[in-house]
Amino acid sequence: MDRITQMNKEIFQENLLSTIIEIKDNEKLCFNNYKFIIEPIDEPNKPLNGTDDMMRLILFSEENIGGKKLPLENTINLYCGLVPLVPIWINISYVKMNQDTAIFKLQNSLRFRKPTLLRNVETGHPPFRALFNHQN
Repeated sequence: MDRITQMNKEIFQENLLSTIIEIKDNEKLCFNNYKFIIEPIDEPNKPLNGTDDMMRLILFSEENIGGKKLPLENTINLYCGLVPLVPIWINISYVKMNQDTAIFKLQNSLRFRKPTLLRNVETGHPPFRALFNHQN
């Protein structure tokens, strides 16, 4: 598959929602709304640059996102603060239902990179990869 060459808020949101639909279909979920728990992943032996450190210490800090269930718009704004730079990979998994709201966990790299370096291109919605319950 070709490398992705562009990234903006619209593409990022479209790719996120495509991944949510993939999980919804696979897990046979029914929901009217969704929220996101964000869990940055420390990758040992993967160097962070100054931009990555800024994002880690400010936007993706425990004080800013820890334990929160964020709506779509807040989630997009958080991840797209440096577009076209976004996390090199983001894994999405379904957590639970809260009435008619599905809660998803977004585990992400803290390495923010340009579109041509993003992972999970083969999914059709980079940098996202759906994790299903039998994969967790």
